[in-house]
Amino acid sequence: MIRPTMLAVAALLAATPAFAADPSAGPPAGQETSIPRISGLLDWRPDGNQALFIRGDTGRWYRATLDAPCPRIRQRTGMRFIGSPGNRFDRHSLIRVQGWRCQVASVTRSDAPPGYRR
Repeated sequence: MIRPTMLAVAALLAATPAFAADPSAGPPAGQETSIPRISGLLDWRPDGNQALFIRGDTGRWYRATLDAPCPRIRQRTGMRFIGSPGNRFDRHSLIRVQGWRCQVASVTRSDAPPGYRR
């Protein structure tokens, strides 16, 4: 009985994605995720009027896509990130900018925005 169980566990471990071996790596770019500790936000850049590049406190970049166009995100003033419970920013979060409420549709891992220089 123990041998079949051990074989099943070994097969399961072999099928686990590579990033699971290093929990700090997180999901690969393009996969739905959330930004931990959104109150520690470091930087953000607009990507048109329906998306943002956000750099979390770990230095990782994310891309948040909005449900609808939000033209005021391009102005970079008066913006507030309203996260989900637990101080996380995910597809249930909001962005408030100059009186507008912009609902987030998805948050994915991303590379730094085009033209970004440290």
